[in-house]
Amino acid sequence: MSEAARLIGLRFRGEECARIEATLDERVDACRWRAQLRPADRIRPGDRLRFGESSESSACLLGFLDAEVVSIHGDEALLAFAFSGAALDEALERLGDAP
Repeated sequence: MSEAARLIGLRFRGEECARIEATLDERVDACRWRAQLRPADRIRPGDRLRFGESSESSACLLGFLDAEVVSIHGDEALLAFAFSGAALDEALERLGDAP
């Protein structure tokens, strides 16, 4: 997937979670993307983001995509996804919307 996608999900930090939105702007490598995050002021490096599934404790692991926030500057973040290559492309096509 080479074009931008918008993902809706949750940010997890410890036992706290918050709703977030990510617009993927630029693929960096097989598993990392640069993204605009909203609300960015609630995101820190090391946070886990989960897109596609509204609950952290889902019995079916096929309904979500996890990413870790590698770095963040303003509202732009570098995200490292749990999948890479074609598997990541397929997950983004299934879970993402055009911005």
